[in-house]
Order: sequence, then C-alpha cells, then structure tokens
Amino acid sequence: MSSRPSPPSASRTPRRDALRNDALVIKAARAVFAEQGPQASMESIAARAGLGVGTIYRRFAGKDALLDAIARLIAEEMDQAAAAALADPDPAAGLERFLDFVGAFNAEEHRYAAALADRVPSDDEVSARTADRIRQLTRKAVDAGYLAPDVTADDIKALIIAIRAVVAASPDGHDAPWRRFVRLHLTGLRADPERARQTWPSPPG
Repeated sequence: MSSRPSPPSASRTPRRDALRNDALVIKAARAVFAEQGPQASMESIAARAGLGVGTIYRRFAGKDALLDAIARLIAEEMDQAAAAALADPDPAAGLERFLDFVGAFNAEEHRYAAALADRVPSDDEVSARTADRIRQLTRKAVDAGYLAPDVTADDIKALIIAIRAVVAASPDGHDAPWRRFVRLHLTGLRADPERARQTWPSPPG
C-alpha cells in the first residue's frame, strides 16, 4: 500500500499569515507615524493596514512594541544600504549614495525619529556590522584619494548624526537643506589634490 505525503501542517498557514500581517502592520505604522508622529493611534494604523485593531494587539502589545519592530527593520535597511555602498566599485559614489540614503530616511521618518532613538543598542549584531561597513567604506574612499588621508569613520558617523539634526530643523518635505549640508561637509572632507599627490604614491606603470 503506497503511502501518501502528509498534508502541510495546519500550523504553517497561520504562521505565514501572521508574518504577512506583521509586515502589513509595520509598513502601515511607518506610513502613519511619518504623517502623524508617534501620537498616532493604533486604530489609525489598523485602518491603514486593512486589519482589525485586535489583530494588531495580538501581535504587538502596543505602540512601543511597534516602534521596537520598526527600529529593528530600519537597522537592517541601514545595514543593507551600507553593504550596497561598500560593493560599489566607485568608493566615492558608494559613500555619497549611502549618505543620500541616510538623509532620505531621516527626512521620511523625522516626525517620529526621536521615538526610535536608542531602541536598537549600538552593540547589537546588526548595528555593529553596519559600523564595520562604514569603517571599510571610509577606508576605501580614503585609499581612492576621494577623502583626505586623515578622515576616519568617526568623521562619517559624526556627519550622519549631524544630518539627523539638519533634517529635524528643516521644514517638512524640504530636502534641500540636508542635501546642501552633506555636499558642503563632504567638500570639507575631500582630499586636497596637491596634498593627495604628495601623500599617495603614483599608480604603478
């Protein structure tokens, strides 16, 4: 008598549904918080997600739990952006694209950025990995002669923190101030052409 494969476990479908709902809720929460700030109600988030508010509360105890989940997701996105920048064969373009991501993210989330602060510790695995990528990205830009030889990852991290402050002080939807700030700051960190010629050896050949 041939045996038939067992049907998929009934627990798998609810699990998939739960993960899908989590993603819907987090996406909706980011959109609603971006519009209304952290004071937005769970009912508003549920309506945006197209789910009952009870469904949200079964997965997230409250807004703090939602903000924790958003902060973790943002940390992952930041790490992915740093990885993509590091993989760019042009260190200057990679660094500039990463800083552009940082500015655009802060502009999008600025209404509730303060509520996200310190929700992911700096020694978290993802955060530590991102910090290492930023160190490598900075070193590549220095080695390529794009940044001055004495520029360090701490300088780039300081720029990232400063971008947040510029965005926070800018009117809603105004990207020009932080973009100008980044451009001016990078100009200050750029390698002096004459100094670069004296400091770095000529390429072989």
